[in-house]
Amino acid sequence: MKRTLGSKNLFLALLVTLLLLCQASLMAIANEAPKGPVLKVDRQDISQLPRNFRITNDPFKGTLKDGSIPSRVGMDKVRASASSIFSEKEFEQVLAKLPVLSKNVIVLDLRQESHGYLNGTAVSWFLPNNWGNDGKNLEEVTKIERAQLDKALASSPTTVFNFDDNKNVLTTSYQMDVTSARSEEEMVKDHGAGYYRLALSDHFRPEDKDVDTFIEWYKKLPKDAWLHIHCFAGMGRTTVFMNMVDILQNAKQVSFNDIVGRQGLIGTVDLRDIDGKLNWKRKAYIERLQFTKHFYEYVKQSPKDFSVKYSEWAKKHDY
Repeated sequence: MKRTLGSKNLFLALLVTLLLLCQASLMAIANEAPKGPVLKVDRQDISQLPRNFRITNDPFKGTLKDGSIPSRVGMDKVRASASSIFSEKEFEQVLAKLPVLSKNVIVLDLRQESHGYLNGTAVSWFLPNNWGNDGKNLEEVTKIERAQLDKALASSPTTVFNFDDNKNVLTTSYQMDVTSARSEEEMVKDHGAGYYRLALSDHFRPEDKDVDTFIEWYKKLPKDAWLHIHCFAGMGRTTVFMNMVDILQNAKQVSFNDIVGRQGLIGTVDLRDIDGKLNWKRKAYIERLQFTKHFYEYVKQSPKDFSVKYSEWAKKHDY
């Protein structure tokens, strides 16, 4: 009798376990992201500073790996800040934190992937490795992005997925009632700031043509302009361009290692730190560091008007 009862209990336990596993599988399937570009939340619309926010005159967070402290010469005069992408309320906090008026702030958007604002929430359309719109130019990206934003508004309530900070899909989604769908440019200009975009692929160095475009734009900036630079996380693409802006102003008086080191100490990424990177990422990060060195050499050797384009200079030096 006891043996029969024990067998029944074991059977019931196995049955309950099986049912729970089936339920979990069904929930995962129900929340599984579609195969195409996934509409995801980048930043919830909360009144706070965005991830990885920093200003060029921030104090260093510590020392370099060898215990040394890089030079700060010229750093406090670099009119720039940086962060991850931001929600609308986070952008309001950025503007409140910066030591200039909103009209002097120009957001430098480095994202090639489609993104924008549903209500005040920052969203983007994600593909693996964050390579949405890979190979497309800015005009093409802008057109695709506009269509995606318009569709999200027209199909409200629309399904939005949550991701973690490492760009991995989480098995949760929800329905968002969309009352407005704006591009980043529209949102930024709604707050009285300026906007400029370079459509750059995540993880990689900027292409020579994009460097040429950036320098031509940079040369025309008013003296009282303040750049706020961002990509998705405020780490890779953003750190490269924070280094580039520092180099443009200080290459003739500060060493390359000091510039890269100090940008790492106010942010989260030292471009020289590639330990632990594997496969294609290691190759990409080595190329990113090499590019930054070449850019430093270019700026140091060039007159103030940069009469020779970076692409021409790099070709001459077989870079």
